[in-house]
Amino acid sequence: LKYVTVSLPFAILTVIGGINVTASAHAEGDQYNTRSILMTEAFSTLIAGFFGGVAQTTPYAGFPAYKRMNARAGYTLLVGLFIGLGGILGYVSFIVELIPASVLAPILIFLALEVTAQPYLCTPKRHAAAVGLAILPGLARLLSIYFSNPDVIPPDTLTRLLNNTSGSGFPSLLIVFVLGNGFILTGMLWGGFMAEMIDRRFARSTVYLVICAVLSLFGIIHSPYPNGDMLLPWNAQGVPRQIAWQFFTAYLVTAAVIFLLSARSTPEPEEELPLPTPN
Repeated sequence: LKYVTVSLPFAILTVIGGINVTASAHAEGDQYNTRSILMTEAFSTLIAGFFGGVAQTTPYAGFPAYKRMNARAGYTLLVGLFIGLGGILGYVSFIVELIPASVLAPILIFLALEVTAQPYLCTPKRHAAAVGLAILPGLARLLSIYFSNPDVIPPDTLTRLLNNTSGSGFPSLLIVFVLGNGFILTGMLWGGFMAEMIDRRFARSTVYLVICAVLSLFGIIHSPYPNGDMLLPWNAQGVPRQIAWQFFTAYLVTAAVIFLLSARSTPEPEEELPLPTPN
């Protein structure tokens, strides 16, 4: 039970990640059963756990890029066999050390561009701002991973920076970690909130904000701990307690303001006209 506060947020993110990747496949025209995907990843994670596995199984992002490379079921099977045998025989670490970063970087950038472009292409143009907002927690998570590298910031220096409360407000570096914790779930909720507000459905928009408030209070999103640990706000002390209550309050205040706007009768946004076809 002492690990539940760490494992539960990761489990939620894994489930949401599986839903997201399945939705990405749907957007590309491949209709997979979401329930079957989630059950498969759940059972494989449980089986791996009995043999000492410590990482959850989940579909990996990048489906649009793989499909454009004509990857099919055999690609997934071969990757699983290659990595699985590599973990048993120990050649994965050798290959990782052998291949220079300059070779891997273009592949990762290509996948990242495809994944980032898809939501802009598969949603209404008026929701572009919502997509942009949904990306921000991921950027914060990327920065927190970078800053956690001992070669970038020594561990003792990082601890001092995260706990430095000598200035006004919370440490800037700690806020980066807080925004990045639970980034998958935060991105979905932020994107949904903004999309509903763009469509002038203010009451629905407040629902997203109330959900964010509750989740942030327990550290499922915006965990005040660098490792993403959950908390009980009435038991937490010091800066973590303050961060949890401030995020909770900020979300509720924003929800209240937007809910007051919903009292006004506003027209629905007009349908977007198709782009003219060039002659």
